[in-house]
Amino acid sequence: MQEQNRRQQRVRQRRREGPLRLVRRTLWQAYYRFEQDHGWVLAGHIAYMGLFALFPFLIFLLALAGFLGQGEAADTSIELALELLPPDVASALKPAIDEVRNAPHAGLMTFGILVTLWASSSGLESLRHALNLAYAVADRPAMWRTRLESLLLTIVAAIVVIVVMVLLVVLPLALDAVRFLLHEPTIQESFYDGTRQSLGFLLLLGLLMLLYKVLPNVQLRPMEVVPGAIVAWLLWLAVVWGYTVYLRSVRSYSVTYGSLGGIIVTLLFFYISAVLFIFGAEINSVLRRRRQSRTR
Repeated sequence: MQEQNRRQQRVRQRRREGPLRLVRRTLWQAYYRFEQDHGWVLAGHIAYMGLFALFPFLIFLLALAGFLGQGEAADTSIELALELLPPDVASALKPAIDEVRNAPHAGLMTFGILVTLWASSSGLESLRHALNLAYAVADRPAMWRTRLESLLLTIVAAIVVIVVMVLLVVLPLALDAVRFLLHEPTIQESFYDGTRQSLGFLLLLGLLMLLYKVLPNVQLRPMEVVPGAIVAWLLWLAVVWGYTVYLRSVRSYSVTYGSLGGIIVTLLFFYISAVLFIFGAEINSVLRRRRQSRTR
């Protein structure tokens, strides 16, 4: 009885908290959970698996786009993804990506595509593990089920990328039609470039929400994943800007690591991105626990 009274008193105190104090306490609890779940170590695993799965996914994307006759859409998606990254990271990845783009992929739409899909879905499995830790999932489903879900999600992601990029390829034609109908030649290509980059950042936010909703083995409502996704997204945008400024002012990594400098810069960026992804999941987990506590 006394424990119940103390719990009710704590709930009343939390309801009287101001919004700034509530946000601060939520962020602090999320960081505490991040430390308890060994987020710093897990982020390193996600960074490595993300880089490991990146090129198999690009191979599958290009092979699928070529099979569907939408090679231009796949090239546009790759160019857009490189534009969203810090310039040094994009320049480090671009040579290897160009080799993948120039290689023939028609023969991959056979049994070889299963190996490519398996490798590309490994990155999703590492993200799933981090999300299950954040939500303290005890009864996890069988490995074959989670792997099958990751394979299907990889295929769906490639199809969505192709469809969105097809629409993006049509955008300049629509822009020309608007110019003609409105007799407005002042609409410049910069409008198209800004629209394309804005679309890329919004797609990233949608991807975060989708991963937070689909991957963990917990039944979540769509609105339950929004706070952490927005925080992780905003922090990622700040990191992209800060990382770009830092690499422009400090070039010591090329002296320290030599020819491996580009790889180190890329892995560090992937690591920071993984930290933000896990932290966003911990925010959603803290808010979910708080709602469940109030319900009880």
